[in-house]
Amino acid sequence: MTTRIAPGRLGVVVVLTAAAAIVYELLIGTLSTYLHGDSALQFSLTIGTFLAAMGIGAFAARDVGDDEDADEDDRRDGDILHRLIRIEIAVAVLGGSSGLLLYAANQLLPGGYLACMVALVAAIGYLVGMELPMLAELLRRAGGIRSAFASALSLDYFGSLLGSLAFPFLLLPSFGTVKTALFTGMANLAAVWLLMPGARDRRLRWLAIGAFALLAAGTAASGRMVAWFEHLLYRDDVLHAETTRFQRIVVTRHRDDLRLYSDKELQFSSRDEYRYHEALVHPLLAASRHPEEVLVVGGGDGLAVREVLKDRRVRRVTLVDIDPRMTALATGFAPIVALNGGALRDPRVRVVHADGYRFLIDTDIRFDAAILDLPDPRTEAIARLYSREFYTRLLTRLTPDGVLVTQGSSPYYTRETFWSIVATQQAAGLRTVPYRIYVPSFGEWGFVMASRRDIDWAALRPELPRRWLDRARMDEAVRFDADTAEIAGSPVSSFESPAAWRLYRQRVRYWKN
Repeated sequence: MTTRIAPGRLGVVVVLTAAAAIVYELLIGTLSTYLHGDSALQFSLTIGTFLAAMGIGAFAARDVGDDEDADEDDRRDGDILHRLIRIEIAVAVLGGSSGLLLYAANQLLPGGYLACMVALVAAIGYLVGMELPMLAELLRRAGGIRSAFASALSLDYFGSLLGSLAFPFLLLPSFGTVKTALFTGMANLAAVWLLMPGARDRRLRWLAIGAFALLAAGTAASGRMVAWFEHLLYRDDVLHAETTRFQRIVVTRHRDDLRLYSDKELQFSSRDEYRYHEALVHPLLAASRHPEEVLVVGGGDGLAVREVLKDRRVRRVTLVDIDPRMTALATGFAPIVALNGGALRDPRVRVVHADGYRFLIDTDIRFDAAILDLPDPRTEAIARLYSREFYTRLLTRLTPDGVLVTQGSSPYYTRETFWSIVATQQAAGLRTVPYRIYVPSFGEWGFVMASRRDIDWAALRPELPRRWLDRARMDEAVRFDADTAEIAGSPVSSFESPAAWRLYRQRVRYWKN
């Protein structure tokens, strides 16, 4: 005879399983974005597939409450409960292993990664979809709940809220993607143990114990496995790797070449970063009449700040970077500190952890110069910092003679994006000077300097210590050949229509194909 489970215990199971399900969903979208970029595509595929698969799973479980024969009640309870426990164990193993499975798919089947990801999401979603009708039926049969399905649905939504809050604020920054999946799988198994008192089949206990042992073994080995996967991914020695709320940061070294990656995108190579940072900073300082207050948005590695601090006219540098873990590396990780010369420890530097646009709204400081050392507009969120609204807001924080410069991606590989950024600044009321240099690690790279006033590029004479940038290279920098020349009628990027992001995606897909 089956022992019915108390409604309160079943309610806890609903919350746990819903929280676990949303964590699996968010984790797969996040890890897929890290491995393959294009967050809009990854999350759209993940969410859409998950919801569709849940619908199919719920339809497959539609018969759980059909039999109302009181004489068969206990048998029916047992059948539903045993079926539910097996489903929960399968979800825990699949979802808990999802991080490792996606890393493996990325290495072993790079061309088929999306197909593998969709199949994994569909399998988890299908099983999750079967859970709720079964739990609702067990709640109804347990008694004491007036509307079992409505109550189960409410608890499911509450569990989803808990999972969606725990993922970005606690799980991801504390454990990273792979361990978050494994720990969530273990939490899923906790729901199984809450169901066990009502089960007749004792073999299910051993199945759950085996699943827990598998996830525990995966947790113990996850650090070494992820290190191995990332060694294959980057082909260099991985000195540091961590997943923050905002990105996956990896630092590698090969001989004398130190490299930093954000979501698999190269941010700098120590062999040639000076070319990029000298071109970003020194023309701006030469064009600034009184650069006492300097704003740097992005650039949490401290390399742009290093160049700014060479100017004795600079009284204060405000560095705004959204990720405190990035600036922690720049101040506490010896290889990067050696490269930036301890720039972020300088008393003239103030570090603010905030979104760049939000900072401009909240601050009342007026800046003489602004340096936008940003990632490429590879997501809609980053593209906000290349929008007309952002530049218009930045203008309100610049002094009348203030000058700004932004990196603008490659005028060769992402030509349309580069000239869209130029057009966007002009639409915000800025007078622009686009220029480009060659950085071996990146290829042709573009920058845009802008101000309310005309900038006489030919008259600029950088006087601060430099390794590479000279007047001859500056003269060459403003010449664009046929492959990089301005595109007439380039679209303006805005919050409503993020052209910089759209064009960037198109060109990245073009070069990948």
